[in-house]
Amino acid sequence: MNLFTCCIGALSLYGVQLNLNPVSLPYGWSQCYNGTYDVFLNTTTLTSVLNTCNKAKLLLGCRPKGNTNLTVAAMGLRADVLYNCSTYSSCTNVANGVGWYYSDNYSWGFANDNDTVARGSCDTGSTNAAYRLCWHTDQWSGGWRCGATTGLNFDNTMERVIYHAT
Repeated sequence: MNLFTCCIGALSLYGVQLNLNPVSLPYGWSQCYNGTYDVFLNTTTLTSVLNTCNKAKLLLGCRPKGNTNLTVAAMGLRADVLYNCSTYSSCTNVANGVGWYYSDNYSWGFANDNDTVARGSCDTGSTNAAYRLCWHTDQWSGGWRCGATTGLNFDNTMERVIYHAT
């Protein structure tokens, strides 16, 4: 398998990753967003984030502010990561070993591919909690969970991070 097939043309990580050092991402991945969990992903902010993070592949992750490694992260094709689940509480789009969900006025996140999510609006599921991420995408609250750590709606010590690649 050549480098293009392995790491540039395809997704290089399968499934949800724990303690991921972004330096290990293949050539072509770059950070396009970083913000703390207390920043609301309302319509204006979310539109700006998605306009900036505009490439074909996305990686979502989170970490304590100042840390290099991402506590939990997952990558996927843009269409999968942004699969619109509206406000359906258990909707996921399974792709690349990850259960993705998104709504521009409810929540955005992921869980392991075989785990059920309980969105109301963010995922409160407890099975394999370390492998979950959820951010509110409304005008009333910020993030919710970074792995097993929850209740982060107004937290300024945890960061949301997005990388993108062609």
